[in-house]
Amino acid sequence: MKKLLIVAALGIFTLGFSQNYYNDYRGSISSINWGQAAIFLGLNKNQINQIMILNNRYPDYNSWNRVYAKQPNRWYTDRYYAIERIMTPEQYKRFYARYYQGQNPRIIYDNTYRKHYDRPPMYHDGRFRYRHDEHRM
Repeated sequence: MKKLLIVAALGIFTLGFSQNYYNDYRGSISSINWGQAAIFLGLNKNQINQIMILNNRYPDYNSWNRVYAKQPNRWYTDRYYAIERIMTPEQYKRFYARYYQGQNPRIIYDNTYRKHYDRPPMYHDGRFRYRHDEHRM
């Protein structure tokens, strides 16, 4: 019975853990107005179709989880390499500068995830402060 409860708890924990990554994935798609981005970047019809196919690749959590269950943070790299392959280097630079302010999208999502989910807040305990000007001989 204990083993069954442990396995169930572990399954629920991993579901919640990777569900946050899936929410980031969906947010990376919905946070950009792709029609305006296509106009701004000067994408042709073939590029627009490839990006729409890329955006619709994983419409639900189960399809996404089949691919990224073991490494849920790998979606960042896969998605942005695919976008880089679809666009020309000039278009990708403009996309990168406008939508991610020149920062790596993976680092942005990693930092957001760590900030909100990964680690508890750390508080400084003033009792253990070491100051260089206070040592005694």
